[in-house]
Amino acid sequence: MSNPLKRRGFLKGAGAALVAAVALPGCSPGPEGGVKFRARPHPMAEPWKHRLGLAQGGDDPGRRVRVAIEKLCGAEGVRTFVKPGDGVVIKPNIGWAQVPEMGATVDPAVVSTLVQLCREAGAKTVKVFDNTVGTTSKCYEFSGIEKAAKAAGAEVFLCAPHRFLMLKFDDPRAKRVAEWPIYEDALTADVFINVACAKVHNHPQAKVTLCMKNLMGVQGGDRGKFHQDISQNLADLNVMIRPTLNILDATRVMIAGGPSGGRRDQIVAGRTLVCGTSAVTVDCWGADPKNLPWPKGHHDLAAVGCIALGAAAGLGVADPSKIEVSA
Repeated sequence: MSNPLKRRGFLKGAGAALVAAVALPGCSPGPEGGVKFRARPHPMAEPWKHRLGLAQGGDDPGRRVRVAIEKLCGAEGVRTFVKPGDGVVIKPNIGWAQVPEMGATVDPAVVSTLVQLCREAGAKTVKVFDNTVGTTSKCYEFSGIEKAAKAAGAEVFLCAPHRFLMLKFDDPRAKRVAEWPIYEDALTADVFINVACAKVHNHPQAKVTLCMKNLMGVQGGDRGKFHQDISQNLADLNVMIRPTLNILDATRVMIAGGPSGGRRDQIVAGRTLVCGTSAVTVDCWGADPKNLPWPKGHHDLAAVGCIALGAAAGLGVADPSKIEVSA
């Protein structure tokens, strides 16, 4: 892990009291009164919780980004939620030191297009980062994301251990996590864009890794501990970190060997990008074997437990029949 922060993650035990916030080695408690996730929701975040923008086909991932966002937001596209002077954070999956063709990370053209669109909308700053699983500098290099994002005008940086702030999970909908360290830039952005790629996962509860799980890249702490009862922990994380926009890049779909991959025969072409205001709804669509080429018999939608738990918390839709897709 690139930032092996040896601090204890605090979880709510059954019937246990909440643990008081304390400063841990390498983790700031934040300003007096605590820290909050401050990104603006999309203006239509609540009315559009059931709605998605979809783009499919062709060989240009950047075109799919533009088309899907316009399908969701209308002709104004990114300008509906990025305003002049905004500080934007884009959090793609850069978790593994793999080249784009391996499907373990977001396609660099998706990231560079998003940076360009935010710049065109007047963003003052656009920051791109991920708390990677592999060696961070190699992940940034091999994925092609660092080079592409910088060329489009983004600030790209490695996570610094001292800049994780302890966030209290004080929303009553957070059922298990009491507090967890979250990277400062994710907490303080005006606009937060969550960009995941589509791949299977070897965790027996997770099954796949999509937008809800991609938010693990803004947290520090003990990833192994977070993987215990991961479905509820992910639901809690998504209660507290609510991206302005969620994007699932299925340019490629990793059908085996996830989440890191490593063989080209584990990748199939998806040529799909879907976006929405709700990570839960995007994942409900993306985890459905009817929509993406998941391996036969790998999972059914109901097996991806975090989606139902997220929907139960009011974050989105877990019933495919209730999703409105604009394509």
